[in-house]
Amino acid sequence: MNEERLHVYNSAREPINITDRKTAHEKGLWHQTFHLWIIDVSEQEPQLYLQLRSQIKKDFPNLFDITAAGHLLAEETPLDGLREVEEELGLSLTEEDISFIGQFLDVIHTDTFLDQEFALSYVYFQSLSEKGFQLQKEEVAGIVSVPFHQFKQLCFNETSFMNATGFYEDGGQRFTIEKKLTRDDLVPHSLSYLQQTAIALENQMNEQCSK
Repeated sequence: MNEERLHVYNSAREPINITDRKTAHEKGLWHQTFHLWIIDVSEQEPQLYLQLRSQIKKDFPNLFDITAAGHLLAEETPLDGLREVEEELGLSLTEEDISFIGQFLDVIHTDTFLDQEFALSYVYFQSLSEKGFQLQKEEVAGIVSVPFHQFKQLCFNETSFMNATGFYEDGGQRFTIEKKLTRDDLVPHSLSYLQQTAIALENQMNEQCSK
């Protein structure tokens, strides 16, 4: 498997070089990613979908994360990130299906790497049944939904948990998930990123609901 090649950016968000993903993470080099959040606004209480990362993932196995996300390769445009949605979730979306909510700085710092991203972020408003998801087992083990207001409260430290319901896959079967998620259950995105994202999602959701 060829190493993913990524554009490296300076503080002005100008591309200055191309390197491999491993080097970008080891040296904390800024690069672009695609983030898609899916929200169901068909009910009185909007529900935000989160993915459960596979237990065989190298980074952050068994943690909950953005509905679908991935690195943008050097030759790709932002909307090429939709390939991640189809690969991970089995959803074939177009530019017309999603709305841009902003580009946010996302920093994930662990003992082994420093991931510094310019996250090009989008939202897709859709009610999806469990059958609507066809998961890529190497990447995604399950899907849950959480009340959006609880997600925002968690991002701003106004609550310690959010109620998640959904499913996970194991051995070709699907099993129910019902649990309270804390920040420790989530991939450790920077708090500022989560807060900016929550506000942007809420603004776009209010605009969607007013149409």
